[in-house]
Amino acid sequence: MFRLRRGSGDFLFHVTDSQGLPHLPLTVYACRADRYLSPATVKAYLRHLLAFFSWAGQDETVKRQHWDLLGNSSQVRAVLEHFLTTQLHCTLFFARDLSGEDIRKVQVTWGKAHRINHLLAALRSFYQLLISMQLYSHLHPLDLPQAKNMIAEIRLQHLDDFVRINQRPPMPSDSGIDHWRPLRLTSSYYRIKDNQWIPEYLDDPKLMGHVLASGEQAGWNLQDIALVRILFDTGCRIHEACALTMHDWKVSGFRNMFLSMSKGSRGKRVKNIIITDKTLKVLLRYIRNDRPELLPYLNGRSALPPENVHRLPLFCTKRGHPLTPDNFRRYRWTPVLAAVGLKIRTHQVRHWFVTMALNEIHRNAVSEADLLQKRTALQVLMGWRSNMLPAYDQARQRHDLPLLASAIHTYIEDKQLEAQAASDVPDSEESQGSLMLKEMFGGNYER
Repeated sequence: MFRLRRGSGDFLFHVTDSQGLPHLPLTVYACRADRYLSPATVKAYLRHLLAFFSWAGQDETVKRQHWDLLGNSSQVRAVLEHFLTTQLHCTLFFARDLSGEDIRKVQVTWGKAHRINHLLAALRSFYQLLISMQLYSHLHPLDLPQAKNMIAEIRLQHLDDFVRINQRPPMPSDSGIDHWRPLRLTSSYYRIKDNQWIPEYLDDPKLMGHVLASGEQAGWNLQDIALVRILFDTGCRIHEACALTMHDWKVSGFRNMFLSMSKGSRGKRVKNIIITDKTLKVLLRYIRNDRPELLPYLNGRSALPPENVHRLPLFCTKRGHPLTPDNFRRYRWTPVLAAVGLKIRTHQVRHWFVTMALNEIHRNAVSEADLLQKRTALQVLMGWRSNMLPAYDQARQRHDLPLLASAIHTYIEDKQLEAQAASDVPDSEESQGSLMLKEMFGGNYER
């Protein structure tokens, strides 16, 4: 088994193999990947890489074929395809890219798309880092060099066409002036086939009350309740809520709004999240009771220190360290909800919030223009970099399918009853068709 261990000096982490020996490429990735990715992403990718390398080191077929994950592209692809087909039960299809190169399309097993996407992303990041540091001398096993060059040419031509038509470069997508985005093309060797992400549709208005009641009965403190209420009020991600600071709160004068990071913003505060008055009261009570050292900043008696000196996190552990999403999930969220039979993850609260928001928007929209304006505002509020609303619309349609089917069945049954009631032949009398069948079978036919 490959394991991640704490180190010191230039290498804060060490990865060891099944024999306890250091594995240099994985160790380098663990220590250097945060230059390009967020710490949370590096942690998630390492989890997939360690599991994959551990499996490859024990699999008999990999050993018998002498496949090496640090060998050439063909060997790496052979190991990965063996894993996809035998462990994740995927089906691989041969295909060709726009450049004419061979690729593989992966038919994902139901429920495994999330894991496969993360594994492929982790491997792509791993080999890219090794190549940049000259620790891997072969071509990238998950990439197509010729396709990458062709994509660069197509994107450049796409930009040149816009400039030629409009006599200027395109405005940033956030400006709303130009509906122009760079083409999204891929040079990946593996392509997920028919992989359309559908969010969960949680249509239960009482969910927030159930979660808070369960937490209060289990002894959640004011910090736990404030954090959970922020999740339900805003639909933000758990790492965004845990990272909130006094500087983020100051933007509203310590009232109902925070600046917040978003997915992919690398710590930059790029969106606003807005809480209710009830949550604000809980948050203020939490600071008065559990974080009195923050009161001078709230009252204006002390100025906040510069952000590069001390960011003053809102939520901390008992030892005073900033609260991490893993700590909150493992010790505060999961044990409490599992004890009462509520199987819900913190990220599902985000889906619940969007579900409630869309229900409210569609219920109260007075016109098509009003509906479009409110849906656009929701997209801004959630901080989505791409339009996620079509995916939620599809989830909503799937959620409503049983209701639609039930209405159709009721309609059919009502029409059948109406037709039977309108019939001139009583049930006690034989119809003309029954008499004809009896004659055909010589009187042996019984209805």
